Amino acid sequence: MKEFFQGFHIKLAQYISYNSKELVTNPQWFIMRRMGRFNAIRKWKGESFTSYKAPSIQQTESSIFTNINIDNVIANLEKYGLYQGLQLPEHIINNILKFAYSTNCYAGKNPKQGFHIHEKDKAQAFCKQKILVGKYFNTALQCQAINMLQNDLILQEIAAKYLKTKPVHISNSLFWSFPSNSTFFEQSKAAQVFHCDLDDYKFLKFFFYITDVDLNSGPHVYILGSHNRKKLLYQLLRGRATEQDLIDYYGKENIVSITGSRGWGFAEDTFGYHKGSAPLTQPRLMLQVEFASKDYEMQHDLIEPRYLKSIL
Repeated sequence: MKEFFQGFHIKLAQYISYNSKELVTNPQWFIMRRMGRFNAIRKWKGESFTSYKAPSIQQTESSIFTNINIDNVIANLEKYGLYQGLQLPEHIINNILKFAYSTNCYAGKNPKQGFHIHEKDKAQAFCKQKILVGKYFNTALQCQAINMLQNDLILQEIAAKYLKTKPVHISNSLFWSFPSNSTFFEQSKAAQVFHCDLDDYKFLKFFFYITDVDLNSGPHVYILGSHNRKKLLYQLLRGRATEQDLIDYYGKENIVSITGSRGWGFAEDTFGYHKGSAPLTQPRLMLQVEFASKDYEMQHDLIEPRYLKSIL
């Protein structure tokens, strides 16, 4: 329990500052973030979408994915919150890797701390702090493959059938996770401890490994069924719970570490508990593409290029 409250005063100050600004600048987002944590509210909002019928498409040249049983995807998402088995073709992987190796990523998602991936150690020494995460900005504008994925009709159909409404693309996130000896508080900031997202009353994320991921290179971890089953305390707090508490409540057998070769993809309702485990030996490059019922303009990776700065 001690680690759970590590840095609590810092997080409390950040919470107060952020939420005060949020209430003024984006009141709909503020309300959703307070109300969307409760199962009853989410169910009520979800029922308002049930009249929507998602159009079906032919799995031909309209999608980069083949042989996807969409009904099976939806059944797994509704029961477990997770479906594995979306595979990127090699040319898509290579296009994303080319972009990642030729473009600045940004330490701790800070647009003023850009560096090329091959200069990571030099950048870390220069800024005198650990770099756990390196995020890219303006991805769909600069990378054709990512633009194709956010517009892919199979992904859109999966999102439409799961959300039961016309899906809105709200974000992409391409980022490295680096090996580091980090504290619990540092891991918390890097989303490397169990948490649940709240980006809308209902939303869906697609994840793709762009590098090979084994148990030592930071596998994504998900708790099956936690998207639909949360005790009242979890709903009230919304944030992180201790790992042991989650194991006790959901059962160790429902905690899944997702490994796979580059290109391996999965769809996930991240209102369920999940984390990106800290890499031990090799960095991990992951792409996330997100759809929701509404865009609150809080999740996107778009930043005016003039505001992006390099460390070196």
